[in-house]
Amino acid sequence: MTKQVGWYLAPRTERISRLLAERMPHLEFAFWDLSEFMPAFHNVRRNMIFVECEKLVREEVVRVLAGDPKLRDFLIISGERKPKTVNEEWANAKSTEEIRDVIVVLARKDFGETEVFEGNARVPTLERRLIDLVYYSLKGFLPITLDEAINALEWCLNNRGVSITRMQRYATRRYIGWFFSISLYSLVENKRVNENWIDPRYLESGKRNYEAVLGVGRR
Repeated sequence: MTKQVGWYLAPRTERISRLLAERMPHLEFAFWDLSEFMPAFHNVRRNMIFVECEKLVREEVVRVLAGDPKLRDFLIISGERKPKTVNEEWANAKSTEEIRDVIVVLARKDFGETEVFEGNARVPTLERRLIDLVYYSLKGFLPITLDEAINALEWCLNNRGVSITRMQRYATRRYIGWFFSISLYSLVENKRVNENWIDPRYLESGKRNYEAVLGVGRR
């Protein structure tokens, strides 16, 4: 596993990035995986590799990956409102042990909060990866539950030096700032995260949003 400037990437992830950069040299894309978060998960048994690109070229990226013989043992998913398995016929014919990792291709509008990895490939910051994992799970774009995404958030708050301010700002840009604040509040209330690590203002905001959601539910 590679560790570089805070990156934790499985070797297969790097190989896929280089392959895509070679096949589509004019494409700007970001990539990351779940390898750093695996200790947090309860039911995720296989690494997921995320390839993020502009929406207009997403289907072309999916075709390139699905048609490459080197990736024959990977499950390839087009991340949409309802995640679609591209090579479903192949996957159904294989046992679980024969499938290596899952590759999820997602559309993105911008590549802020990322760092250059190599050539036209970029890697998101840890804070952005966490918020995107929550966002994609919340929207149903990933074959992973929201509970597992929150588990990853909890684990990083307890084990990594993440910036809550940076995450809150990015979550707000993704229109889930309210949900992120509720998640922080719930993690502290359930004794899963030490409240002394979090600015009280975020917890107060989370409590207000939580009570507002409860109020709507009672109407």
